[in-house]
Amino acid sequence: MLNYKKPKSAEKPLTFDKIKEYYLSSSKNDLKFGLEYERLSLDKNSFKNAPYERIEKIIKTFANVKGWGLLYDDKTLIGTMGEGSSISLEPGCQIELSLKPCSAICEIEKHTKEICNLLDRIAKFYDVEFLPAGISPFSTYQNIEILKKKRYEIMAGYLPYFGKFAPVMMRETAGVQLNIDYKSESDAIEKIKMLNFIAPYLTGFFANSPVRNNKITNYKSFRALAWKYTGKNRCNTFYKNLLNNPRANFDDYINAILDVPMLFIERGNEKINITGNIAKISERITFRDFMKFGYGEYSATFNDYILHSSLCFPDIRLKNCIEIRNHDSQNIEMTLALCAFYKGILSAQSDEIMQYFKGHTTDDIENAGFLAAKSGIDFKYKNIDAKTFVKKLFEISYSNLNQDEKRYLNCAFELLNDGRCPADKIIEANVKNAKELVQYLKKGK
Repeated sequence: MLNYKKPKSAEKPLTFDKIKEYYLSSSKNDLKFGLEYERLSLDKNSFKNAPYERIEKIIKTFANVKGWGLLYDDKTLIGTMGEGSSISLEPGCQIELSLKPCSAICEIEKHTKEICNLLDRIAKFYDVEFLPAGISPFSTYQNIEILKKKRYEIMAGYLPYFGKFAPVMMRETAGVQLNIDYKSESDAIEKIKMLNFIAPYLTGFFANSPVRNNKITNYKSFRALAWKYTGKNRCNTFYKNLLNNPRANFDDYINAILDVPMLFIERGNEKINITGNIAKISERITFRDFMKFGYGEYSATFNDYILHSSLCFPDIRLKNCIEIRNHDSQNIEMTLALCAFYKGILSAQSDEIMQYFKGHTTDDIENAGFLAAKSGIDFKYKNIDAKTFVKKLFEISYSNLNQDEKRYLNCAFELLNDGRCPADKIIEANVKNAKELVQYLKKGK
């Protein structure tokens, strides 16, 4: 560990208790859901990734029509914000809608369709297609220029050292994330545990990325595979103590985050790279090191912790809500099914679900995740048949939804009744390349 001297600072030192209070004070009684919906940005003629210059024009036009404000990183336009929602750009110019928190699925449907329909209409003028798929079907990361955003540039220089598919994850993939509130510490921990154990099976069911590099691959979710090789020390189930400890609490999550090596801190508009000598374990700076020793003239602040925690990428992540991050991008119909599924399943008794995982460990979560990336839900692991289990989960969810919300699961049950995932339908349609995938998805099948 680098032996930095603790710098002098007028601020009170950041403490473990202050970090824990952040999570404790984020508990809510009025539970809401926030959708983050990414789609790939493609040139509609070549099916390659669309250049930034055209995406920039689309965002500016959208902001002008809606009266939203523009967001910049230095001189690079990176998004727009208004009405409690935002549109932002991922490293490979994937476009992401971050929707304001909603209480009902019909609210999510209304706002998502309104924003996406406008974006799609504008995109046509610039020969751009926003594709609801989990991975770029034509361009690979070697041919995708990274967005000129300092955060992404630092990540691009660091993550590939720890994960061979980190460049694939950053530049090629698109997903759907659902953010959910929690009522208390015990409620959050219970949800995090259950969500982690079911995550591989939901990854498999929402697998929607079998086409990459202009051909069908051997994986139904190549996006999920890319995340598996992005970095063991900050992805997947790196907070094993929380998942294995029957008396787990927020301390277990915080301690895991503190032991993750840091990338950078922010001071004003400047991003200070503090990755150290990546090649030497002894010189990698964890957040725990930073809190104890500082870094040069800088002391750890609460905002540093929030930034650092956002640079950790487990499938299920804790912030001031619980983020569920393990799904390929979908069409809007399946995205709404995803939202409805989690609303219903998180209203169920977790004991009913966790009984399937007696004797299972975090290694089993990882092993099932690899099977899901390759096979969707066409696999069996230990005592669990993925097709049967996922259908059971959807039935439990359905029973916990109100009458109006049950309809959002119809498209999911159509697939489940045949034991299929979206990737299966793509493969069965004999889609062979990027052009055929775009044509297939445009038909809305």
